[in-house]
Amino acid sequence: MASVWLELLLWMYIYVVIKVTGASSCGQVYTPTPVVLAGSPISVSCSVEENCPLTAGKEFLVQWMINNQFVPRNLTYQESNGTYSVLIPRLQGTIASIVCLVCVQDCQIVDGVDVKIRNLPVPQNLSCALTLVKMPSLRCDWNPGQEIANLPTDYTLHIFRAKSQKIYAIPHGQHFFVVPREAFGYFSELEISVTAANVLANTTSDPLNFIPLNTARFDPPNITRIEAHRYGCLKYSWSLSEAQKWLQLTFIVQLRLKTVNNQPNKDLVYTSRQQQINTIEVCGLLHWTDYRSTMRVKYCATSEWSKWSDLKTATTLKMAPAGRLDTWLKVNNQTAQLYWKPSQQFRANGQNLSYSVESKETKKRLCVTAETYCYFNLTKWDKKISLRARNEVGSSDHNEVPVAVHRNKDLESVSNFSVHPQSNTSLDVIWKSPAFSNVTSYVLEWRSLCGTTAAPLSFTLIHKNKSNTTLTGLEPYKPYNISIYPRYVKGIGRPLTVLAYSSEKAPSEAPELNYEDISHSRLKFHWDEIPLQKRNGIIQGYTLYFWHKMNDIKEIMTTETSVEVKDLQPHTKYHALLSIRTMGGCVNGSVLSLTTGRLDGIEMVLFVIPACIGASLLVIIIVFTCFGKQERVKMCLWPIIPDPANSSIKRWTTTDSLQGLPAFKEDKDPVLVYLSHLSLLDMTEKEHFKSGYVKENQWPDDMNIHADTQSCDLELERESVPYATVLFSTPYQINSSNPPAYVRSESTQPLLAGDEPGSPPPPYENVPRGGAVSALNRFSAFSQSSQSEEESDELWEEFPMLRSLEVNHI
Repeated sequence: MASVWLELLLWMYIYVVIKVTGASSCGQVYTPTPVVLAGSPISVSCSVEENCPLTAGKEFLVQWMINNQFVPRNLTYQESNGTYSVLIPRLQGTIASIVCLVCVQDCQIVDGVDVKIRNLPVPQNLSCALTLVKMPSLRCDWNPGQEIANLPTDYTLHIFRAKSQKIYAIPHGQHFFVVPREAFGYFSELEISVTAANVLANTTSDPLNFIPLNTARFDPPNITRIEAHRYGCLKYSWSLSEAQKWLQLTFIVQLRLKTVNNQPNKDLVYTSRQQQINTIEVCGLLHWTDYRSTMRVKYCATSEWSKWSDLKTATTLKMAPAGRLDTWLKVNNQTAQLYWKPSQQFRANGQNLSYSVESKETKKRLCVTAETYCYFNLTKWDKKISLRARNEVGSSDHNEVPVAVHRNKDLESVSNFSVHPQSNTSLDVIWKSPAFSNVTSYVLEWRSLCGTTAAPLSFTLIHKNKSNTTLTGLEPYKPYNISIYPRYVKGIGRPLTVLAYSSEKAPSEAPELNYEDISHSRLKFHWDEIPLQKRNGIIQGYTLYFWHKMNDIKEIMTTETSVEVKDLQPHTKYHALLSIRTMGGCVNGSVLSLTTGRLDGIEMVLFVIPACIGASLLVIIIVFTCFGKQERVKMCLWPIIPDPANSSIKRWTTTDSLQGLPAFKEDKDPVLVYLSHLSLLDMTEKEHFKSGYVKENQWPDDMNIHADTQSCDLELERESVPYATVLFSTPYQINSSNPPAYVRSESTQPLLAGDEPGSPPPPYENVPRGGAVSALNRFSAFSQSSQSEEESDELWEEFPMLRSLEVNHI
């Protein structure tokens, strides 16, 4: 039974989940705002999907519920196809749950939204202030917040006193109220609140508790009188404004004093509590000093200050100067420069100060001036001088400043002295103390280089244990000479000086570029340094841009004030631009255009004459070389080639054959040239000349051929020149029994005495020759022929090399 109930509950749960899931995917509810004011209308719409399983193919109805209560049907309407809306006139409570339902047989929730309801806003920032005039009044103001449109709100002001209560209705649209005088007392504590109400609800602000007089803001007071009744003091008499003089109260008074003419004193503020019938005395002021004074008042600590009164000026009483002066004495032989300035303890006690310098030894007054420096001469007896300040009242003896005269000024100096910019108006100064020395103090002096030459320097005294300080009050972009001196018991150390700027920028202008010594190939530029007050920094260098074509600009960097440019083209227009730079930037000058000169007659002569002289010397050297080395030059230029027409082999030696070759390192004795063998051509008797030509390929059968004899095959129709080479198998002898052999040459070089141009030379064959052969039987083939002796002689004429081979007489 229990299992049946469990199964039934499970099926019901699944059914509800399916129904809720299906319904949740059917539509969505939209509202213009999630928060509405109480009593304000609101419109809500519900969009039903087309594929909703609850409404597919069915007729359905859309209904609305607010906080589980059905909305009347007259407030709902169909806005468009699938969109249904409801207009709710007003909502109540703090939150409203609005739900959209789709009803077929039963109703299913499609979607819903929660709308917060804000009630009537609470008045905020309630404040009240008492106005003290002839008719005192108390005014209270508040902030109403965001009011509901078209819904009027009424405000009331509630005032609670110890034994009474007042309620004041506030006119519509007004968010302040002036409380009548009978409703409050100056010293009685009040509790005030504001209530806002409409037809829906009402709200009340937080209560405000206060004493009316504590909220009063007084008018600026008047300083009626200032009296300098004693040294260093001023007495002030004051009163409230005319409309508030009737108040006989105790006030908090604040007095502010400031020195005139930018004297180095800060604002002085004195606060006291007193009535206006009393006076205020302020002491500890400078003597004979103008002070501007102003005053303001309030009633208690929680009250608001009045505005400052008008400025009044007063002067303290005169008195002789008091305090110590810082001094710096520089001695150069018998000339002295004394500088001084007020220390922190010095009091001028007057305006028209003057100073006198006197010598202790000679009792002589050296200088009287109103400046803070003095130049005078010293004698060798002056060891100590004194400085005294005076004003209109006089000078007192206790403010006399003794100054020791130290003539020794070549003692040891500091080291590692450097200056670095810290800001636009200050510098960091660093140094290292001298080693093994007894330094009493340091003097750091600086002088602006842009002032006049007589401008005094500034200095400061530094404790002996310090090795750095900061200079302030400098002008940016101005040069300063900064020096440091170590002071010893018996003298002054050597100074170290640097040029420094607190800040740098580009120079104000660039130097004007000029040129001189211009020629056709060189040009020299020069310029002047710009004034010191226009440099705005330490000059790092100059850059000269020089060009005649924009794509070929030469850049020359230098630290000098002149530069020379060489290798220029004659009669060419050039342009130049000078740039000057500092650590703060650079500036360019104007462009200078100029043209180089032409080559004149003198320059041409000076150029041509050395060229001619050089060329002449070169020719002379070559000629003498040729004459001195004639044979070697001749062999190099015209080597000796033997003439075959006028040559004889028996005269050929190694020396002759080497004349046209370069000389060897070692000279050797000439030796005879021995040919390898001699080949002679013997023609058969059966062969005959035909038409002046000799047949080829006719070699004697009984020729004595050496083992290394070479044979030459000639083509019949080849055009060749008849040369012959004689080869010997042994050194040539007069009575040689072996006839030499001749080998045909394959050279195509024409003979010196050739035939007519265009006619091929007659071919020939090498023939053997005997020891004593006549003109008729020099060729064996010719002895059998019927040719005449003249014809044979003509053949010898055609073969001069063969004729030269007759060695009968050797």
